[in-house]
Amino acid sequence: MNREQAKTVILVLLVCSSVFFTYNLWTFKPNYDFIQNSQYLENEPISQEKKEPANVIRPYQMFVHQNAEHYGTFKAEHIDFVWNQLRNWNISEVKNVSNRYTSDQLDEWLNGKSETKKIEFIFSDKIPFEIFQSILQYKSQKTIYSSFDRIVLPQGKANQPQKIIFVSVEQRLVYEASISSENAKNFIASIIEKKENLDPYVSIDLPEDKNLLLPEGKIELDQRKYIIESINGEDFKQALFTNPSYVRREMKPTQNVYTDGTSLLTVYPSQERLRFVNPTIDPSMFIERGKAMKQSIEFLNDHGGWTDEYQFYNMDPDSQLVSFRLMVDFIPVFENNTNTFGPTEISMRWGNNEIATYLRPLYGLDTGFVRNAVKMPDSTEILTLLEQKKSIEKENVKRVFPAYEMSATAEPRIVELKPYWYAETASGQFIKLQTGNETLGGKTDGLE
Repeated sequence: MNREQAKTVILVLLVCSSVFFTYNLWTFKPNYDFIQNSQYLENEPISQEKKEPANVIRPYQMFVHQNAEHYGTFKAEHIDFVWNQLRNWNISEVKNVSNRYTSDQLDEWLNGKSETKKIEFIFSDKIPFEIFQSILQYKSQKTIYSSFDRIVLPQGKANQPQKIIFVSVEQRLVYEASISSENAKNFIASIIEKKENLDPYVSIDLPEDKNLLLPEGKIELDQRKYIIESINGEDFKQALFTNPSYVRREMKPTQNVYTDGTSLLTVYPSQERLRFVNPTIDPSMFIERGKAMKQSIEFLNDHGGWTDEYQFYNMDPDSQLVSFRLMVDFIPVFENNTNTFGPTEISMRWGNNEIATYLRPLYGLDTGFVRNAVKMPDSTEILTLLEQKKSIEKENVKRVFPAYEMSATAEPRIVELKPYWYAETASGQFIKLQTGNETLGGKTDGLE
């Protein structure tokens, strides 16, 4: 091979190599999936527990009314026995029957002053019907865009299907449907027949035609103590930020601040609480109640936020703050404002599909033990307490219910839970009746 032939061969090889590398460059597809998804691999949920709406939305009280007699309970075993049966019954399409009742007739019927025999479930706040659709066996495609705070099961009549009634006390709405399950009518009749297993209640008339049902005698609740298990703020950094490796931390005397340049996580170790905000999200945007509740449950599922037994408790219509309250034996827990250990509720505020504000405790209840049983004040004593509470006008009392107040103790990492009667006012405030003048929850959202 002479020199010119060698040059030709080398030139051909160089051209072929150039074509090969150019083709590979044009057709190369980098593994963007790995780049995009690698950030999510770093997220570590606080816990693996996930919940459905049926796990965190349930009635807090049940009544049986018969011939102007009233029997009620807050006990989970009684409520769940009936509620879980109801959840398995097939329910037909609902229809609006509000025009059957004047406002006075509805109050009389709800307060058990009529002769109708019925079971009544009461919820702590209005529940959108679309949420009930996901909890109950409602097969119809028709939905309604209303919320209800009571469900009533009147005793069935012969040769007629068993009825179920959804009521909004505030909006004076009444919707009715039929239950097709064969055993429903007999089951409801048996619960009404065994009403003496519940606590007897008395009906108390208040100003402006208002009414309260209060326990005739003294119900008992346990006074408890719990060992507390703190949750490391770093765990929430790993769980809440999209890419925790990009998060910067700033240590301050009373708080630890984490930010990725957009969201801000502030941990208050001595107060056992945290605050997570995204300032770029507008929380003033209106969000439908059912959507906010569903998104809140999914948000807690996504980062493992169910660190204790929390139940949906209320949604403030003004601030649109969705709250899940700590429960012990399905009795709500409030914090002691003067001897506080930490908050007792999880709160979220949304800007359409994005979380804007997230407030929560930084601890979990661990080992618990009962100190002693406490006899709660009866109806007469409760009325006296209401009259002594100058900050409450009786006509503004929405309901009276038992709750635990959680306080710090002299023993590190141990809290005490004492039962008290609380009143909820029409403005959404929760006020302890026995002692002090504490106002809890309501319109305040803890934002600084």
